[in-house]
Amino acid sequence: MNDIMRTGPPIPIAVRGSEYELNVTLNATPSPEWRRVFQAPDEWSEPCHPSRITVKGQMLIFTSEEARVKVWMEQIDKWIAAANRKRADMAASVTARAGGDGDDQRQKIQEMTDRLKDL
Repeated sequence: MNDIMRTGPPIPIAVRGSEYELNVTLNATPSPEWRRVFQAPDEWSEPCHPSRITVKGQMLIFTSEEARVKVWMEQIDKWIAAANRKRADMAASVTARAGGDGDDQRQKIQEMTDRLKDL
């Protein structure tokens, strides 16, 4: 799986009082697994938390006052990087387990073949 990256700055798409609804475009549509990891960060700071972000296709949509947009973007970049790392680690772990299981299965099959060869 390729890393998810944002492709540009946040774009305001609506305004309500002093808060803006902003859209951040991603280079690809995140998988459900990536979204789960993204939405459960190890680090975050008030009021920025990914549970306040809607992932819609290749977009992240969130609401913020103008003064906090920079903080949001710093956090979003950290969460994206962390989600990419964790997703890659999970994929590597699955691949390693699958590879190990395959060797173990081949060995068991060979042992059984050897035991059954005289039947």
